Amino acid sequence: MINPSLVRWMVIALIYATFYFWYGGNGNPMTPDEVEHYVSLAGKNGNSERVQKIREFASTDDGKEYVAVNLNKYREKPAYRDGRPVDPGATSRQIERIYQTKVGPEILIRTSHPLISVAPITTLGSTGDFEPTDWEFISFIRYRSRRDFLDFLLTTNWGDDVEHKWAALERNQHLPSVTQMLLVGVRLVPFLLLVCIGLILDRIFDRARRIQKD
Repeated sequence: MINPSLVRWMVIALIYATFYFWYGGNGNPMTPDEVEHYVSLAGKNGNSERVQKIREFASTDDGKEYVAVNLNKYREKPAYRDGRPVDPGATSRQIERIYQTKVGPEILIRTSHPLISVAPITTLGSTGDFEPTDWEFISFIRYRSRRDFLDFLLTTNWGDDVEHKWAALERNQHLPSVTQMLLVGVRLVPFLLLVCIGLILDRIFDRARRIQKD
C-alpha cells in the first residue's frame, strides 16, 4: 500500500524542483553567436558607446544571476520629452509607476524581481575624494542571467513605455553587479513554505485518521 504522506512529500518535492529550475541563476554563459546577436540588436538603435557596453556586458557573461543596482533622482515635476501634457497633480513617482506596471510582467516572467529598495535619508560621513550625490531612491533588482536582461532590453516592446520612466527621472544609473555574498536567498522562502504546507497536511490527515479509528 502506498503511503499517502510519502506521495504528498513527493509532489511537494516536484513542485519545488520545478520552481528551482525555473528560477535558475546557474545557467551556461552566452555563446559567441548569442553575444553577436544581442550586439547586432543593440546596434540598430544604440550609439557606438552603448553597443560597446553591451558587448562587454555580454562577452563576460558567466551564466549566473546578477543584481542590478538602480540609482534614481526624480524630477521635481514630471515632464515628457515629446511635450505631451501631464496631469498637474501627478508626481514623478506616480508617472514612474506607470512604467513599472507596463514592464513588470516582462521582468517577472524572466524570474527577475526587486530584492530591496531604499530611500537614503542623509550622509553621515565619508572618506576620500568623491563627487557628492543626491540619489533619492536605490533599488536592487535580481536578474536570472545577463541573457534574460538583454532579451528583455533588446527584444521586447518595453521601449514603447520607457518615456514614462524618463518623464519621472532627472538622473538614473543602472549598475550591473556580481553578487559576492547573499545571507538569505529567495530560493529558501518557497522551500520553507512548502515544508510548512507538507507538515500541516500531515497533521491534518493524521488527525482525520485518528478520528475515523475512534
